[in-house]
Amino acid sequence: MFFSKKKNKLPSKLPTHISFIIDGNGRWAQKRGLPRLMGHRRGMKAVEDTINNLVEFGIPYASFYCFSTENWKRDSEEVNGLFEIFRDYASKTNNFKDKNIKVKVFGDITKFPDDMRDSLKKLIEETKNNTGLTVMLCLNYGGRDEITMAVNKLLKSGKKEVSKQDISDALYSAGVPDPDLVVRTSGENRVSNYMLWQIAYSELYFPKTYWPDFGKKEFIDALWAYSKRNRRFGGLKK
Repeated sequence: MFFSKKKNKLPSKLPTHISFIIDGNGRWAQKRGLPRLMGHRRGMKAVEDTINNLVEFGIPYASFYCFSTENWKRDSEEVNGLFEIFRDYASKTNNFKDKNIKVKVFGDITKFPDDMRDSLKKLIEETKNNTGLTVMLCLNYGGRDEITMAVNKLLKSGKKEVSKQDISDALYSAGVPDPDLVVRTSGENRVSNYMLWQIAYSELYFPKTYWPDFGKKEFIDALWAYSKRNRRFGGLKK
């Protein structure tokens, strides 16, 4: 592994925006004979630990795929349990203030319970002037839904013809650089309707580690893997 060879040393080339598809929480719990929600709670702790690593290593942008538009298909007990975890996390505004972290939310949160939606709005409002790491929480998010939303927004504005920049500016991610690196844990090799517009030229990394076990070692392994990629964006390297 990259980490063991480099002994905690970071590569010189670091991504500006890392996006995480946090997969494997339920399987992590089931493997240990625990309820799936225990895996989700441990997964949120891994989000907090990863944010600390991002701050420590000076990565300016990070996004986390926390709840997709397809996750509503899950058992209502699991969905409601996830909402409790999100409420608890959104209430920790002081943690974000102390670390100078700005929080944004990508997705249609109008479908969430009123109190949860209010907590998320409060978190966004109270961290909007922070100037350190920007964290995007993707909640009730789907890539196809986002593109459809952007197109309808442009049509309503009177646009008859749109450019690629018009679409980028109408997405939830307007003003945020596209991910340089997408990390999906648990060994699944797909993007699952995530940031379909934004990750056109992202580097993809698929560690087999379940998300709750994604610690500092695994984080640094991902950075080294990224540093080895030759990003040509369709051209040829000079």
